[in-house]
Amino acid sequence: MPTRPEGAPSYFNEKSVTVIDYNVKETPVSTPLASSLIDVPLEFASPARISVSYPGKRSFEGEYWSFEGEYWSATIRRHVPFESLHERLFATFADYRPDIVGISWQPFILKWPKGTPRHRGHVPDYFCRLSSGDGLVVDVKRPDKLDDYEKQFELTREVCDQVGWQYEVFSGLPDIFAQNLGFLAGFRQDRYSPALSIQDSLLSAFVPGTSLEVGIRRAARQTSLHQSLLRGNVLHLLWNHELSCDLSALLTDSTFISVAGNEVRL
Repeated sequence: MPTRPEGAPSYFNEKSVTVIDYNVKETPVSTPLASSLIDVPLEFASPARISVSYPGKRSFEGEYWSFEGEYWSATIRRHVPFESLHERLFATFADYRPDIVGISWQPFILKWPKGTPRHRGHVPDYFCRLSSGDGLVVDVKRPDKLDDYEKQFELTREVCDQVGWQYEVFSGLPDIFAQNLGFLAGFRQDRYSPALSIQDSLLSAFVPGTSLEVGIRRAARQTSLHQSLLRGNVLHLLWNHELSCDLSALLTDSTFISVAGNEVRL
């Protein structure tokens, strides 16, 4: 008798309604969809499936690399798993977005009603908690695979509408924005956070707005600290949205930077 591969979820569902399985705080739950799910803290859910590595597993398909790892999120102060470069990019973007305050990977199993044509179930890639309190379910797919999964996206969106979650399909970011994001992510750690005694001086160095290079020179004059130290501080403040710039253009010393709010511009 065929057995399910190690780590693969079970989609068995004899019911005529969609069922969701999840595990929050070591408490497994299997239940039909209900509006009460909107209050479940799925940003703390354990993974609904296990990523399995094995000899000969493909890590490259066409122009796309696929590999497993963990991204350390400055937002939730712990690691977030990923299984592909696209998932890693989403985890990085979610960490950068000021409206996302919680995230979990492979948060639950959706089991479609018995008899759903060619579809048994689905495990979304991420669940995010937004600063508004809303939930956001995210599927990550390569651009060349979007058409293949159109029906799955439709079924998942219907579930999210029924519960009251938002739903998003993430297929990447503009190249330059993604390049800038990856660079800034290197300065997300606390060790780049400026001391409270100089943070006001760093912010005032960019009032009025000016280039990265000029602002760092201003801050060096005000604080008597080395520019290399202050550069890391400034890039940390850019990551945290206390300073702002246009990330759709390549970030250089001549990039215009100013004190700003929490907008994310693509």
